[in-house]
Amino acid sequence: MLMRLLRVISLAGVVFGADVLQLSYSDDKKNDIPLGTFEIDSTDSGNVTVTTVDLQDVQVSGSYCLNAEIEGKLNMPCFSYMKLETPLRYDLIVDVDEKDVVNQVSLSYNDKNDAIVGVVRYPEAGASAPVAKLKKKTKTYADKKASSKDGSTAQFEEDEEVKEVSWFQKNWKMLVIGLLIYNFVAGSLKKQAQTGESKKD
Repeated sequence: MLMRLLRVISLAGVVFGADVLQLSYSDDKKNDIPLGTFEIDSTDSGNVTVTTVDLQDVQVSGSYCLNAEIEGKLNMPCFSYMKLETPLRYDLIVDVDEKDVVNQVSLSYNDKNDAIVGVVRYPEAGASAPVAKLKKKTKTYADKKASSKDGSTAQFEEDEEVKEVSWFQKNWKMLVIGLLIYNFVAGSLKKQAQTGESKKD
């Protein structure tokens, strides 16, 4: 009798252009036990509505697999494994896309409900990050060592000013090494000249 009623409801939904969603749960024996039937339809204003057609009087207490099906359009066996308790105080969340086509359903506990209540959730545009130009930062050895200690590995930083360094600051080591080599060479030449003069005397 129940299956005949559900079939009539499904046929009526097809005739009037509405989708009929069958919600059920699976017990330990893998039997599908109906929870309710819901009609999903678009209004003249373009909104989607979820209407409860039939709710089963079930006594449940435990964790079950939840199943949802819209014949020929959506088949979601065990879309969620969750704890169900009587009385059933849940939101049946129906996610629709831009064309108002159902692409997912979920069940969420809501203590304000007296039964399973259909809720439509529309797609929302996500936040977009502002576009900002990044400048490359030239790191010194000390900067790299400090960044490795605090776990930072970023190679680019926003609006980082590159410090201007003079030629002398960049090349002072080479100048000191050159000066030392010059003094060494000049000193050795001076010693050779002095030894050469002493030999002549």
